[in-house]
Amino acid sequence: MRSVRPIHPQAEVVPLGRFDLHDIESIRLLLRGSSVVDWVSLHFASDSNIDSFIRVNGFDADDPRDRLRMVELKRRAVVYLEEHLNYRVPDEVKDVSDIRDLFRTASQKKGRRAHRFFACITLKVMHIIHHADAHERLSMLQVSQAELAVLLHAKIEQTVRGFLERGFPVGEFSGNLKTSYSIFSKLLAKKDAQSTLIFDKLRFRFVTERLDDIPSLLLALTRELFPFNYVVPGQTHNSLVDLYRMLVRGGNVSVLRTEHDGDVSLNEPLSTDVSGDRKNEFSGPDYRVVNFVADVPLRVDRVLAPNDVDARELGPIVFGAVEFQMVDRRTAELNETGENRHSMYKGRQKIQVRHRLERGRRPLRAQSTRPSSSVTAPDPEPSDLG
Repeated sequence: MRSVRPIHPQAEVVPLGRFDLHDIESIRLLLRGSSVVDWVSLHFASDSNIDSFIRVNGFDADDPRDRLRMVELKRRAVVYLEEHLNYRVPDEVKDVSDIRDLFRTASQKKGRRAHRFFACITLKVMHIIHHADAHERLSMLQVSQAELAVLLHAKIEQTVRGFLERGFPVGEFSGNLKTSYSIFSKLLAKKDAQSTLIFDKLRFRFVTERLDDIPSLLLALTRELFPFNYVVPGQTHNSLVDLYRMLVRGGNVSVLRTEHDGDVSLNEPLSTDVSGDRKNEFSGPDYRVVNFVADVPLRVDRVLAPNDVDARELGPIVFGAVEFQMVDRRTAELNETGENRHSMYKGRQKIQVRHRLERGRRPLRAQSTRPSSSVTAPDPEPSDLG
């Protein structure tokens, strides 16, 4: 892959008290598993922040080829908006030659509201077109899922090494590829699961020293590894971090000001961030974690032919879905006690798989944790299959 400049070569751990409004909304979107398509404005405070965001999406705003690619995405977005949805996009948006101007307009507090509106919806459509092109590009590459996992693993480990060298509060870090047995069990246990929707084949786990370190780590990941706009909607489980309360406790002026500032267009409401309703059905009653899936961008320039026509049309970026888990050290220890243990999780999942194989959709009695008498009950602590 082509190497690009580090996003924040001297980045520091940003404390909760220094999160700006863009940081807050990005992390809240991640913790809630919502979608950037539902946003109505942006809050980029500077051109350097815009450049960093463009770069973490896989582009380099100073590279002529990448600038042309982004302008082409903008052109296609405008065509879609005008020809398919019958919008009349203002020339001030339609004729933009520097994509950073779209981000500036979408983030402005003053000026014409219509310009901000059309800058926002143009960026949303660009986001979707780029994602669709990247998936088509991936389907055309002679790269296996295993090879893609290796590339993703290397990119993530390089990023985390940079965190550790700069003193980020990461106590433990581990990653692995889901085993075939584990994938089979997941597909059999959940009625709505499909192999194309198994997002957590590649997964990484972070353990921070303190609970309040998790938002700072999440922010660093969205700045240096994957952009907040490619967190997969609906795949977040957060039973651990209440960002709003943390920010208030940390004296964050930005979040306090927004409660009284009628000129600020918030994309995510200021309320509790814990989303326990998406809890995994096989987890223990007191299991707590931040769990989400992100599409991590990868440059594939090196494997493309010099005159590859599709490279111009589809771009040199693909995505790989990766599951991330975040927990603080104290919670990690509690998660390995009693009914919360991973072995108990696997045992409950095995029971459900056996039940579906034998009895189909008939409900499993809640008071019973034993499978039918025709099979042997799982061991109290079944081996971890991945």
